[in-house]
Amino acid sequence: MPNSVEQRAMKIVMDYERKQGRHPEDVSRKKIGYDVKSDDRCIEVKGQSDKRASWIWINNSIVRNLGKDLSNYYIYVVHDMKNEPKLKILDPNDIFKHLRIDTMFLLSTADVNEFGKDATL
Repeated sequence: MPNSVEQRAMKIVMDYERKQGRHPEDVSRKKIGYDVKSDDRCIEVKGQSDKRASWIWINNSIVRNLGKDLSNYYIYVVHDMKNEPKLKILDPNDIFKHLRIDTMFLLSTADVNEFGKDATL
């Protein structure tokens, strides 16, 4: 995880999981849709500077890649990182019960390169 907020959030989550008696492993570099594998939990870690936890974006490929692990997918939001970090845990039932689909429009990379006009700078 490239930035320090995310790195600190990862450390907080790993420490929390150990305190719960689980055995967390950092899998964030594997690009498998979550950051920590802790026993049966697949944990996505979100580090946020805001005092209150804010919105979370979940890519459809993450959901697709989870497959059978979808029922073990948790999101741990570590927020208020500038002051006293706080942890919110969203379990699979809450995540998928409250998930909202936000339609976005997309111009693909191929379209941008094919149809975009080059400008002289």
